[in-house]
Amino acid sequence: MNLKKIYIFLGLVLILCGCQNKRIDSLYNYKTDFVGDNSKVSHIVSNQDYPKGFQVGAIEILSSKSPYGLKIFVKDTTSINREDLFINAIESFSLIGNLDRIYYVESGRDFEAEKNKELKDKIFIFYRKEIEEILEEKNTSLEAISKDRESFEDFVNNWNK
Repeated sequence: MNLKKIYIFLGLVLILCGCQNKRIDSLYNYKTDFVGDNSKVSHIVSNQDYPKGFQVGAIEILSSKSPYGLKIFVKDTTSINREDLFINAIESFSLIGNLDRIYYVESGRDFEAEKNKELKDKIFIFYRKEIEEILEEKNTSLEAISKDRESFEDFVNNWNK
């Protein structure tokens, strides 16, 4: 009977590993050098794992002039902290070569009207330079993470361990 439980457990582990590999492939296969590549960028954003209760709506690609960015419209950010989206930001920066900043904006907000106000409690902003500095402290970089599929998978699987 114990052998049967072991086989069931191993089967579940293999299934879960397969799902994770598909997610990694689904992200890494859309790696791009340009934020203006809207089909790849939207695929990356929509296929990331987000915190429970966090819903991504539309995205706006800010590629007309440097610094290039992404505005990701989300629903109900009240239960989400900036730190909850940190891994998503790293994934995005590592897979989108010229992405300089990411704005997670609550849907319905007037971004332009609020641009000059104190935004810390209203939207989450991540900058490439900030992410690079944090990764440097951990002896890695966006370039190292995105070097190949295996490096990207290793990062995703081991970031919080």
